[in-house]
Amino acid sequence: MREFILRALKAFTAPNFKLNDLPGAGRMDLVCRCISNALWISNDLRRDTKIHVVLEGPPSPPKAITFDGKELRGVSPDERNIASHIRLALRKGLGLKLNEEVEVWDGIRIAKRSFESLVREKSKNSQLIYLHPKGKDIREFKFERNVTLVLGDYIGMPRKTEKLLDRIGAERVSVGPLVYFASHCIVIVNNELDRRWLG
Repeated sequence: MREFILRALKAFTAPNFKLNDLPGAGRMDLVCRCISNALWISNDLRRDTKIHVVLEGPPSPPKAITFDGKELRGVSPDERNIASHIRLALRKGLGLKLNEEVEVWDGIRIAKRSFESLVREKSKNSQLIYLHPKGKDIREFKFERNVTLVLGDYIGMPRKTEKLLDRIGAERVSVGPLVYFASHCIVIVNNELDRRWLG
């Protein structure tokens, strides 16, 4: 299983954001691009992949939305369509209590859950990787088949969160010599793992 966790520090947690202004919704456009790049390939979906996005913007953070490639149906890879399903998830998740989760759509779930709680859980049963510019070179890193890859948005990861990731054993991996968009990092990782497991 291949999983991604994106922490979106400013992404809105109310369902009333405008589909015509995704950047104005706390960079929801970035969130949607990451989801698309994690799951879609030409004419198909990555059935062995999930992406969890933890939205931490106003008014009611945190909200963790999971897109599961194995179960996903009726969703298109464009930003607007993905955003419309995020809005649906936020609408259905309005009354959630802490750690409560509901199914929104085939392959889409929402929970009232923190980023910290999610990464702690994943660290127990998969190889936890923190994508970081100063990490080990991805081309020389030994990945396990069951892996969870953690990345921040355009703001980056808070220092106290980085300390938490270190404490729970996350390994730092770099995708290259430059700082790339989060959505590009996902493509690079998917390509690298495809070459290893499918090549």
